Amino acid sequence: MKLTALTLLIGKINHLIDLGKYDEITIEEIYKPINDGKILRYLKEKAGNDIDLSIYLNSKTFNDFESWYAEHLQSLYNAYSGDENRKWGIQNKGLCLLLAWTNEIIQQGSGWVE
Repeated sequence: MKLTALTLLIGKINHLIDLGKYDEITIEEIYKPINDGKILRYLKEKAGNDIDLSIYLNSKTFNDFESWYAEHLQSLYNAYSGDENRKWGIQNKGLCLLLAWTNEIIQQGSGWVE
């Protein structure tokens, strides 16, 4: 079920990137909500009606996905912050980093296989 949640989220992040309205969100800006465990709430606050995160924030569809996702992002932050360009070729846009790290969670496979 978490794999489905992750792939759906990739589509939502990709949509925000495609809009181009959120290009000003930097890598450094995205770090705080990742570390606070509130990245999904941050995205909702920034993007408003441009993103629907209700299945992650307002329901039990994915069994506390928000906390699980935050924990995995924090792990990636602890391991790779400052090394985004070398590892993923990302040096500017926070949403691109979030997309890459969500993909990395899938590639690592730990915790989402039920």
